[in-house]
Amino acid sequence: MGKGSLALVGIGTADERGISLSGLEQLRHSDAVFAESYTNLMPQGTLERLEKLCGKKIELLSREQVEGEKRLLEACEGKDVSLVVAGDPMIATTHVSLLISAKRKGIATGIVHAASILSAAIGESGLQAYKFGKIVTLAYWRENYRPMAAYEVIGENLARGLHTLLLLDIDEKLGPMSPKIAAETLVGMEETGGKKLLLPQTKLVLLAGIGWETPVRKYRALGELPEFKMKGCGPAVLIVPGKLHFVEEEYLELLG
Repeated sequence: MGKGSLALVGIGTADERGISLSGLEQLRHSDAVFAESYTNLMPQGTLERLEKLCGKKIELLSREQVEGEKRLLEACEGKDVSLVVAGDPMIATTHVSLLISAKRKGIATGIVHAASILSAAIGESGLQAYKFGKIVTLAYWRENYRPMAAYEVIGENLARGLHTLLLLDIDEKLGPMSPKIAAETLVGMEETGGKKLLLPQTKLVLLAGIGWETPVRKYRALGELPEFKMKGCGPAVLIVPGKLHFVEEEYLELLG
């Protein structure tokens, strides 16, 4: 039996309605379809509805199964396999590693792109895309693990007048980081770093559930973020604005 194929199929920032016609066609012609939801979250019922659209049973894989690669690569033996991914498949480095392993085994690979939170968040904010600096994840702080990478990136970007997109952590046990936890983490970073980058009055862009039924778009001071309850509106991101053009400033004020 010869080598099969592996296609990564993105469904966009929300539910099954974000998949492209090319992506849907890919799933319909696959011998086996898998999905993962740890690199981003999908609204409840997304995979069940997608199964009806493509006429295929979709097996949800754990993080360990995707990163371990064995389950997926073995399924490709003589078959055409698709992996459904929230957002755009190639944003997560896990999927890059998976394609490298497949190629080394002689398995044909393909990618069906979709909207990513990177482009969607920048678009929703009204900020100019070319004025964004390095993107960084704001990781959960734990008892013996308090990374400062996000704080350092914010400082580097601000020094250049650039905006910073903060991807809020999604933990399998803790779930998606809330604005309250994000604010507490940023305050903790400021107390540790002491560079006066993130003061209570520092205004940030809060975007949550972009593409979902009840998205949230706010421009608020860091000290006000804990007030927002994000239940039911999907994962959130924060943007620390750099030097603002007057058009950017006007748009942000209209976010409310």
